[in-house]
Amino acid sequence: MVKMRRFVKYSAVALCLILLTALALALSGCGGLVDSEPAPTPQREFTDQLPIVQGDPNVHVTMTVENEGYDIFAPFFGGGGYRYGPSIIYYPNGSVDAWFATPGTSGEWDWFTYKHSDDGGKTWTHEKVVLQPTGNSYDHYSVCDPGVVFFGGYYYMGYTSTIVSTNGGINNNVFVARSKNPDGPYEKWNGNGWGGDPMPIIYYNESDSGWGAGEPSFVVLEDTLYMYYTWTCPDGNYTRVCLADATNENWPGALEDKGLAYVKAGAQDSCDVVYIEDIGKFVAFSTYNRFSQASGICIMESDDGITFTKSDIIRTGTMQYLHNMGISKRCDGHIQLDDQLCFIGYAYSDGSDGNWGKWATRFQDVNISYYEGKVESKDKNGKGTLFKDYFWNEPEEWTPISVGLDGGRYVQLNKGDKNEYFCYWFDSSLRKHFVEDPENIRFSEYDKSIIKIKGTTITALKEGKTHVKMTYGDDLYTYITVQVYDEIFDYTASKKAVVEFKPIQDEYVVYKKRTNGAMHKLQIRGYVVFNNGEWGEAYNDKTAEHPNYPAMVDAAKFKMTFESADESIVKISNEGIISPRAEGTTTVKVTITGGLSFTVKVTVYDSPTEE
Repeated sequence: MVKMRRFVKYSAVALCLILLTALALALSGCGGLVDSEPAPTPQREFTDQLPIVQGDPNVHVTMTVENEGYDIFAPFFGGGGYRYGPSIIYYPNGSVDAWFATPGTSGEWDWFTYKHSDDGGKTWTHEKVVLQPTGNSYDHYSVCDPGVVFFGGYYYMGYTSTIVSTNGGINNNVFVARSKNPDGPYEKWNGNGWGGDPMPIIYYNESDSGWGAGEPSFVVLEDTLYMYYTWTCPDGNYTRVCLADATNENWPGALEDKGLAYVKAGAQDSCDVVYIEDIGKFVAFSTYNRFSQASGICIMESDDGITFTKSDIIRTGTMQYLHNMGISKRCDGHIQLDDQLCFIGYAYSDGSDGNWGKWATRFQDVNISYYEGKVESKDKNGKGTLFKDYFWNEPEEWTPISVGLDGGRYVQLNKGDKNEYFCYWFDSSLRKHFVEDPENIRFSEYDKSIIKIKGTTITALKEGKTHVKMTYGDDLYTYITVQVYDEIFDYTASKKAVVEFKPIQDEYVVYKKRTNGAMHKLQIRGYVVFNNGEWGEAYNDKTAEHPNYPAMVDAAKFKMTFESADESIVKISNEGIISPRAEGTTTVKVTITGGLSFTVKVTVYDSPTEE
């Protein structure tokens, strides 16, 4: 027997809000994309949560796409760009927040933008950039793949980043930032608390040839935070899950690994997970056969939030060549089947080689339903729509979405230096425009004992590092990292010597048998600081093997050697890959050119149950 409950689009109250908004827009002469004051704080949490029920393994979830929808973003004719991987939250009053990954600039690959709608997605505010990399830190290349949840008074924004440029971005890690407001400013987890230099909450410690960890999604249920993330290593492509106490403000430091959620298949993308209160099921939505004519939406379900199985693939009504999707949800990651607003968002193109990276982002209403019995394909012969004419015309006037300093995100000075900087604002195509009204630039939140800022001039007072908030107008902001050295330190010198060498990870646990889907190849890496202040992770990477992406620590000049104290327990390759041979514990000494060394502990078990 089929049981179906359709989403009610708007309640009477929400309809009144929409009509009032439409009237205001008409009076102002605006429609579609609108300028507005910063969004008022909505009532974030619903008060009608259903009683917790145990998911029934005999109940399965499917979905239909209800309409053609609309593009919330498209690249301009003759240009490129994207807003992929939307994270979408809706509220009791029908308003919606959405975050997207957008191209960065000046050597940074991706930033996050934000939009708000007061009328259920009919009209949206202009976008603004709300999260960017932190200069000279573990996320200095990018912030990618937003995943947002709200609990305990904060918006938590998970994201992907890497310090490694090798081969276009590998060794990715999972990070998180938080804010009281959806449009920031956000403070990042630093390993012990919030603010300052970011540190990963999930660190990818396998072979450096793997893409790594990232693309987080969150659900909160009964004060437990479920965090899902991808793990792509040489042996496979997986989605994993961790749990944490949602009442613990420092939960990123107390994540509990629950292992494998599912093995990704069929060119499957990262998932966006929701909890359906009506049936007590966790449901993961992801794009399937990404970047192809056969692309669609894969639905996976779980009764415990840990182990997922596939229930359906939906193609009818979607655009072909889609990828990186999100689904709207309540702020805690829940939905009810009678909620006012449920829609999906994904990036897509026409599939042509010339349009790689020139992706539109489409929002479409969906209807989620469930049925009893065996798993069935409800869209067996479904096929997506090929859509080519998705480019937009450039606007007559550009609206600023971010601001920056001509010195970049990382400014280095010697004590006593006094430098004046130009300021720029960025439009939605990430082109720079000179700030002609510098009186509207403000600097704040920095250590005034380290630097002094007057107008756009920075004076270095003493050695140290500080982060500076740079604001333009009422609500555009960015953060700059300023490092001050002593008067004689030469930060422009070439890398000639290693002055600090320590382990990234002090202890390693490896298994002789497969665990979490694969024989995972853990890698010993070193943290290196050079004579000129530069730093990086060392794992015998050679620039000659990828000249377009220089190694952080070039093994041609700074080579590491590995010495296992007991090779009957573990052997170590030239790249630091650990190969277990017998159960037991031993140590590995790691030395780098110049003579500095460290020692790590390695324990081998037959399988996780042997710990």
